[in-house]
Amino acid sequence: MDTLSSGVSAYVEQVSKIGGEFGPMVVKAMILLVILLFLVKYLGRFVAMLLIKIGVPERKAAYSVTGLHILVLLIGALVVLKMAGFPGALLFRVIMIIVMVGLASYIIAKPYIPQLPFKKGNIIQVAGAMGIVDLITIMHTRVRTFDGKVIYIPNHKVLNDQVVNSSARPNRRLDIDFFIPYDQDVGKVKGLVGEILKEDEKVLEKPAPRVVIDKFSPNFMEMKARFWVERKYALTGRWGLNEKIKSKFDEEDIQMASPRLEIIQDRLKKSNA
Repeated sequence: MDTLSSGVSAYVEQVSKIGGEFGPMVVKAMILLVILLFLVKYLGRFVAMLLIKIGVPERKAAYSVTGLHILVLLIGALVVLKMAGFPGALLFRVIMIIVMVGLASYIIAKPYIPQLPFKKGNIIQVAGAMGIVDLITIMHTRVRTFDGKVIYIPNHKVLNDQVVNSSARPNRRLDIDFFIPYDQDVGKVKGLVGEILKEDEKVLEKPAPRVVIDKFSPNFMEMKARFWVERKYALTGRWGLNEKIKSKFDEEDIQMASPRLEIIQDRLKKSNA
């Protein structure tokens, strides 16, 4: 019994001795860890905002912040291990070797790293969704649709899907299709629509707008007004012009055909025959 008590007492004394030696260090390391975590969190936000503000693409800013996080954590690990008694010079060399190997690997692999074909603020269509790129992270892209939805798309899906970037070029071509019966004056129609396009401030002079007969159908002509606008009018450029064309046709007593109505009439004629 005395032997057991002596063994327990010796064990408790040993634990107390270790706690007395390493306890303050553990407390200091925990405090330092908390400070580092807060520093990484808020410093990362500040650096990301600063990089984006000076024109760095959001995806590259995210990579830079991730690198900053790793660097700060490595420095923190170096300090903590130094407090634990590990040789500081050796730890510094090991960390520098890790950093240099990481940088060399990134430089070598950079040409082979897939790049997302858009940036924040672009209008894109991907994975069945169309909207404005609101946020880009390492893991996903956030798209805000025009009907108010917010969609998160994993980047691996973006890289493996067809992406339509409507913001890649400064100008966009728009088409307005309308249908005119054969008994209407085509020259007059082309002149009226051409004048409307010429007077509209959103329509660019070059390339020059055109009004043409696109196709011949059995009961009407399929006409097309083709013009170019600045990228910001890509979605709304047709709206006002549609109204102007309709109002002008009403004023000049020009009739437009209804493809659906003509098809129904054709079917009735065939059934009666």
